[in-house]
Amino acid sequence: MKVVLLAAGKGERLEPITDTRPKPFIPILGETLIERTLRFVRELLQNPDIYVIIPDQLEKSYEAFFYKLNNVRFVKQGERKGTGGALFYVPKFSDDILIIYGDIYTTKESIEAVITQEESAILGAEVPNPGEYGSLMIDEGGYLRGIIEKSQSPPSNLINGGIFKVTPDFFEFVDKLQISSRGEYELTDALTNFSRRNKVKVVRTSAVWKDVGRPWDIIEVNKTELNGIHGSVMGDIESNVMIKGEVVIEGGSIVRHGSVIEGPVYIGKNSSIGPNAYIRPYTVIGSNSKIGSFVEVKESVIMENTKIPHLSYVGDSVIAEDVNFGAGTLIANLRFDERDIYVNIKEKRLNSGRKKLGAIIGAHVRTGINVSILPGVKIGSYARIYPGAVVNRDVRRGEFFGLR
Repeated sequence: MKVVLLAAGKGERLEPITDTRPKPFIPILGETLIERTLRFVRELLQNPDIYVIIPDQLEKSYEAFFYKLNNVRFVKQGERKGTGGALFYVPKFSDDILIIYGDIYTTKESIEAVITQEESAILGAEVPNPGEYGSLMIDEGGYLRGIIEKSQSPPSNLINGGIFKVTPDFFEFVDKLQISSRGEYELTDALTNFSRRNKVKVVRTSAVWKDVGRPWDIIEVNKTELNGIHGSVMGDIESNVMIKGEVVIEGGSIVRHGSVIEGPVYIGKNSSIGPNAYIRPYTVIGSNSKIGSFVEVKESVIMENTKIPHLSYVGDSVIAEDVNFGAGTLIANLRFDERDIYVNIKEKRLNSGRKKLGAIIGAHVRTGINVSILPGVKIGSYARIYPGAVVNRDVRRGEFFGLR
């Protein structure tokens, strides 16, 4: 069986996080989405041939992420846009093909359920909002009849789960794809046409499934993963440190005196916590990061090489790699009126569904001392926030904010 991972998407809804890292490399504790999927595939299949489809024009900041993947073959997606367009550039195989979207979060069991089908199959994920996805039309025998994209009247609450097993003749339908109304070649159109001539079993999953498409989804999938961890301390713990619940501290890290960590929490390799830091539940701290003295972090994802050295509060936020906070930088995560927090996503104002949501901060951002950041604000990568500024709107990539 050949395996194809679709990883060429831009991830525009996840900006500014995807300014500097491909969407499939969103961190899930100590690994990334795509690394997690690759691990599952290799555990299920013996020596699989794996093809990873990447952008034709690979941004320099993306290269380090993709090229750290071992034992895979890279295929560059050319001018044909969309998931169906990506498959146009894959070699024509004579074996069955397992196709997986690179930006979905699910379980090993969900992938296994598709692989072990004797016939072609698609994962059907049950969601409360099927109209936002490609919903599945299913016949009485449990086979696929078609996929309806983003319908106001979806035929079922089962959606395209982004995992398919198909036979080699599937490429006949890929080659015949026409551009959709969105200006893309849609993989779901090829699957619909394929299902009219071939039986495609819909494999229902009750397991966790998530399309990591919006910034707050990064928090949610990490929360889900944290709920399954078992405490393991491989780093150094100084005296007068309190650790409660399930906490993973990877090797090379140090927790300095006076700090309190309430699990579930994950702390990556070679990071420094404290002294006198307070790490609250559902926090993920990437490798080579520093959470310093009198810093409180709650339910946030902080990526690698980021420094929050002193006197800061970070709540319900996503902070990308290589960010540095000046002393006293505070992130607010609750509106005064306690209403849901809205976020600007691709020029639309979307309800996050969260009462508490802090900031979404891109890579290489620097803040001065005593900066305050309001709920739901996005700060683009490479931005600079001047001392004493109140960040009450989104900040563009590379913008200097607060200069008077």
